[in-house]
Amino acid sequence: MKKWMFYFAFFVSLWTNKTTLSQAIDLVPGGENIGIEIRPDGLIISGSYDIKTEYGTYNPSRDSDIKRGDILYEVEGMHISDLDEFSHVFQQEASSKDEIQVALKRDKRNIQRKLRLIKEENRYRTGLYIKERLIGIGTVSFYDPETHIFGALGHSIVDSDTGNLVEVKSGAIYESSVKGINPSTNGDPGEKVATFSEEHPLGDLMENTSIGIYGTYDQLPDGAKAIPMALHDEVELGKAEIYTVVSGMKVEKFSIEITNLVRQSTSDVKGITFKVTDKTLLEKTGGIVAGMSGSPMIQNGKLIGAVTHVLVDKVQYGYGIYMEWMWQEAQQLSLQTT
Repeated sequence: MKKWMFYFAFFVSLWTNKTTLSQAIDLVPGGENIGIEIRPDGLIISGSYDIKTEYGTYNPSRDSDIKRGDILYEVEGMHISDLDEFSHVFQQEASSKDEIQVALKRDKRNIQRKLRLIKEENRYRTGLYIKERLIGIGTVSFYDPETHIFGALGHSIVDSDTGNLVEVKSGAIYESSVKGINPSTNGDPGEKVATFSEEHPLGDLMENTSIGIYGTYDQLPDGAKAIPMALHDEVELGKAEIYTVVSGMKVEKFSIEITNLVRQSTSDVKGITFKVTDKTLLEKTGGIVAGMSGSPMIQNGKLIGAVTHVLVDKVQYGYGIYMEWMWQEAQQLSLQTT
């Protein structure tokens, strides 16, 4: 491409983006509690253990360079997507071999390793702890009625065993009910106690990013109404509200006060600092609790952001992300799905 053509294309891209953002963007605020399921392209290595042999102790993390956080996606050239497939292939290969070739993904690199197979009491052991999915709960931030894409959490989902962000091969969100609250106290954040049923899916989860999870929803909640989205520079200090669930499946409004704003030009999960001022919410939760991540923030009739974090030493305070950044991420996904 000639240099002048590249500059023209770049200018058009900037102009188009500016035009889009200057138009009114209407989104439906969320607030619903959801169950979340993420399945990567392969199996997650969540740990390892020692196996005693007649020649000493074997541990795959130490002796075969297979580490916690690796994604195992292939055994002896056969693709593995779940535990049943792994077990089937493993049993086939174990009867005739002392070790098997496995393919792993580590830090976005594909690597090959040898995994020893050790027979103990008429069964074979690998020395690996393996899981096929991540599950958790959170809160929907918004629904886009134009693209049928939802955004939730406002931050990434990481594997608690490895600390790694897990890429999504497939996933879903489910209807969830809050059964109770373990309240937050300073230095000890609490959590929502919630359940969900995989018999009641609400949509497909497609992306796990640093600023939230995104996917397509099946239908809007009953009574859903779209409101304007505020650009990041429209958000003000002062009174606002969050929508979230603290009991059952009912979304409720609670008052907050925005105490600090970081004027950003790129996305970050801590652009908004706020304090919970609602007495009812404070009595039930003590402040911000785990499971509130994604709760939408509304000010002056506009959707301005979503809750992302609690301040551990001051649990009445929390951080939020500007909704503009989450909407932009959702727009990228909509381009990929159309």
